[in-house]
Amino acid sequence: MIDLILGGARSGKSKLAENLALSCGQPVVYVATATVEDEEMRSRIAQHRSRRPSAWTTVEEPLFLADVLRREAAPGRCVLVECITLWLSNLMLMHSGEHFDEQRGALLELFPK
Repeated sequence: MIDLILGGARSGKSKLAENLALSCGQPVVYVATATVEDEEMRSRIAQHRSRRPSAWTTVEEPLFLADVLRREAAPGRCVLVECITLWLSNLMLMHSGEHFDEQRGALLELFPK
């Protein structure tokens, strides 16, 4: 099953996703796409880290999300991606967007048609 949680900035999307992952009863892989660009983001990342259970596996990957999902997504495992919006921003801003089309396509290939 794939759930997509949408909402405004700081509307509780992360906490909702984390609660769903906690309640699923499966091992959780938390894929973090954020990068530290300023003190505000450093603080937000620290808050997210402090809420994460120590049993969760964390993978930090700002660009190559499809590679991580191919490697980590498996039956009996919950994968939480935090956050698609930041991942898209990273693709557009890092390396002058050279990876955007390739990585967007790679992610879309992973979803059922």
